[in-house]
Amino acid sequence: MEPGSRRPRIAVVGGGIAGLVAARRARAHGADVVVLEASERLGGQIRTITFEGLAVDVGAEALHSAAPAALALVDELGLTDRLVAARAGPAHLWFDRGLKPLPAGVGPAGPTRLGPVLRARVLSPWGIARAGLEPAVARPLPSDDTSVGAFVARHFGREVVARLVDPLLGSLHAGDVDRLSLRAATPQLAALAGRHRSLLLAHRARTAGGGGPGFVSFAGGLVVLVDAVAEGLDVRLTSPVLSIEPAAAGYRVHTDTDELRVDAVVLALPAHAAARCLRALAPAAADGLTHLRSATVATVVASYPREAAARALRGNGLLVPSQRGTLLKAATFLSAKWDHLDAGDRFLVRLSAGRAGSSAVDDRTDEELVAGLHADLVAATGLAAEPLDAFVTRWPRSIAQLEVGHLDRLAAIRAALAEGVVLAGAPYEGIGIASCVTSAQRAAERVAPATQGAPT
Repeated sequence: MEPGSRRPRIAVVGGGIAGLVAARRARAHGADVVVLEASERLGGQIRTITFEGLAVDVGAEALHSAAPAALALVDELGLTDRLVAARAGPAHLWFDRGLKPLPAGVGPAGPTRLGPVLRARVLSPWGIARAGLEPAVARPLPSDDTSVGAFVARHFGREVVARLVDPLLGSLHAGDVDRLSLRAATPQLAALAGRHRSLLLAHRARTAGGGGPGFVSFAGGLVVLVDAVAEGLDVRLTSPVLSIEPAAAGYRVHTDTDELRVDAVVLALPAHAAARCLRALAPAAADGLTHLRSATVATVVASYPREAAARALRGNGLLVPSQRGTLLKAATFLSAKWDHLDAGDRFLVRLSAGRAGSSAVDDRTDEELVAGLHADLVAATGLAAEPLDAFVTRWPRSIAQLEVGHLDRLAAIRAALAEGVVLAGAPYEGIGIASCVTSAQRAAERVAPATQGAPT
């Protein structure tokens, strides 16, 4: 460091994975970093509990094996040899006529191959015929943002959207695929569509001779990743930030017990929480953040008698199209999917509920959530057993809705922020651990030039 300079000081507000990665990267640039977390724990939407003597994730469940940013971080932390892969096994779709296996090669953007879709019989003959016309009817990517649902419907037809894309992408985002932004919610699909007119032919070329991606985690749960990223950081728990104000050189960050003078701030918070922090400093940005929608969801981890569950629960889980109107939107059969959760005489299942615009989670007690989700699971699978134990986790306003026009709204919000104040995390650049890691790394790079070589 040059003579006459000091280590720049950065406050990272939010101790989820995005905040921790941003803090780690900023510290690597030579900054003095403090992480301020309002709750009593780190990890945000990564939370690992002990249930039936096993480490079970009740928030984010896994890392995508095709996500280079997340796997690069795992490697940097020396954790690669601790990764465990999910077992191969199908997910099922719950239709009126029962469960159908999700066809191979189907992703959130629709089918990449028609043969498996044909054999799975999840589409009507007309739906299959319409999807097969995709190379002939495909059009170039529109210049304006559009919804994922509208885009996929133009390529493959509405039946593919309702029966395949909605259960996959709609469940993942707890949202409406006809409102989710193509460019913000599925940037890889938008990039592919920008290079190729036909998605089907483009996917065929990309996947020829290769297997599909999978999921990985840790036997000790994703908290292993959180703990490794947080190691050595200055972390202050139960330190909610009340406001941020400009100072002569930098900012004053007010918590309920302290005031910190810093050169820059990374806000790794849900949009509504970031808006509260910015109300005095950047009211226009705060107002924009209040208009970003989010969904409240809940997860229930339940245990069942192994023999009964093994008979009824096929594959690794099931997905539920939103038009069914059930409380259950997805289920993961944890003891089938993960080796490290397959032990003892109890079979573990993870059930999820909640969608954007619905009050179904808020309107129910924990007991009612467990009962309602169990009833749906029984209706879908015929499971003839009651849960032996259950653990409910609520995630209020936790799943950001990256809807059409999101990138333009985000650009306006960032333009209204003071220099040296940046946003990071899922509400801004996409859900999933990999997106959070990438967003956090970018945030650290944005604040570094503003703080390097700060005067004494």
